[in-house]
Amino acid sequence: MRRGLTLIELLLALTLLTGIAAAMLPLTRSVLGGAREIDRKLLWRRSAEMTLGEIDRLLVRKARQDSGESVVLVENERLAIHLVGGSTATLAVENGELRSSVDRQLSRMLIGELGEISFSIDEETDTLTVMLSAISGETVQRTWELSP
Repeated sequence: MRRGLTLIELLLALTLLTGIAAAMLPLTRSVLGGAREIDRKLLWRRSAEMTLGEIDRLLVRKARQDSGESVVLVENERLAIHLVGGSTATLAVENGELRSSVDRQLSRMLIGELGEISFSIDEETDTLTVMLSAISGETVQRTWELSP
């Protein structure tokens, strides 16, 4: 009775194992590449939700509308919110990035890789709608009531 493998059988087994490993390498790369793309989209969506949360925090701090003047202004790709205490928060697009500044001081980036951004105020319902779109096609939107 014989125990173990002969040298030729061992070499054939190693060759077969190497061939299987080589065949799996492109499959592994494509799976990891797809996971990386999904991860990138999820990170952008999370950043977009956090950006909308920052806008939400600014709207909570907005000044009261005592006179006929609006405290939330929209101009093209720019949103201005008059805050309690007299300062003004501005969100504007610069080079594909949404930046936030208060009283034109140091601006900070809220989100990058923007394909499109839309600020709109509906006068009838007194609501503000913000829509953010990534270069990759992801879209996030939120609507706020502006009346107290």
